[in-house]
Amino acid sequence: MKALVYERNVARFAATKLMGVVSRPKVAISPLRLIDIEPPKLPGFHWIRFFPRLSGICGSDLATITSNSSRYLEDFVSFPFVMGHEVVGEYQATDGSMKRAVLIPSLTCEVRGIEPRCRFCEAGQPQRCQLLHLGSISRGLQTGFCEETSGGWSQELVAHSAQLFDIPDTLSDEDAVLLEPFACAVHAAMSIGNDLNTQVAVIGSGTLGLLTIAALRAIHPNAEIIATAKYPHQRELAIELGATVVSAASELYRQARTIRSAQMLGPDKPTDGFGIVFDAVGSSSTIEQALKVAAPGADVILIGMPKEQKVDLTPLWMKEISIRGSYAYGNENLAGERVSTFDLAARFSQSIGLSKLLSATYRLDDYEMAIEHALNAGKRGSVKIAFDMRKGHIRESWNQQR
Repeated sequence: MKALVYERNVARFAATKLMGVVSRPKVAISPLRLIDIEPPKLPGFHWIRFFPRLSGICGSDLATITSNSSRYLEDFVSFPFVMGHEVVGEYQATDGSMKRAVLIPSLTCEVRGIEPRCRFCEAGQPQRCQLLHLGSISRGLQTGFCEETSGGWSQELVAHSAQLFDIPDTLSDEDAVLLEPFACAVHAAMSIGNDLNTQVAVIGSGTLGLLTIAALRAIHPNAEIIATAKYPHQRELAIELGATVVSAASELYRQARTIRSAQMLGPDKPTDGFGIVFDAVGSSSTIEQALKVAAPGADVILIGMPKEQKVDLTPLWMKEISIRGSYAYGNENLAGERVSTFDLAARFSQSIGLSKLLSATYRLDDYEMAIEHALNAGKRGSVKIAFDMRKGHIRESWNQQR
């Protein structure tokens, strides 16, 4: 079968990272290769063969390919691995019929067959699983980073039954391929409680930022959401998905001053600001901006995967700001009800139309063009790029790059 495999190749990794210092690294020199491999073996009784239909290209995938991901994650993967964790596909049910499902890629204690489970999995917080290196499969924080499972950038992978989230016919493949990143956004939005009536800032209107705006509007209908966007199409989508105000990043300092009638000690130093700030980018500049526009005692939530970088933490110390991460999904408390994040994401997605964020799809054969498109999505007026493994696919057939 065809698969996009990321190999442990130190020379290619170094070359990609070095080129990235002076220009955008080329996919061709990265450790990623399209090759023919044997279909993965089923690791155990509860495992099922899963056939991708659409598989998204995530920011963490791009960071891996361009050698910009944190070295901290190196011990949470097993090489070589087939990439791709945002997947909608199909599998054969016990009655012989084919069913569509979205992959829940987390490789938790339940998936690995570990008993007793770690304290986080036992408490219903699988996103914090601490046994990602044990059990019936090799180490890997998610499908798409584990040698034995294969991944969504292929014609076939294997999934534990607990990883398959069945989807209704009312949800198209194009909607469903956004469900996994939307679940990440829902988890982040739920981390600040239910139905808050306050001003919230969202820095960045790429895929994750836009999905966070949608999740905030669904969960906190009375909140005032101030977002930043770099490109016109991002601004339009941010407003459509529920942002109250959308501005350029440089204008966020003024927005922070205005909401509290604060003073400005400099062009980027309001004395007060937002009680909650979501950083959907995770760069040194956006983290520093989040700390500057946050009010004293505020919460700054990182939902974009941070890279290795230098950040001035003085505002965090001086204003007693709490900074925390929001990773993946698990179970949420909604009005006293305990519900899985994916259930909530599916519930909210019915009225949002997630497919509006899917800008173009490519065949696996055209992976270099697909990844180059994803790396330059904002400049090209696009948001989410995906691979399409469905029969008869025509390159960029979906939405023709918005």
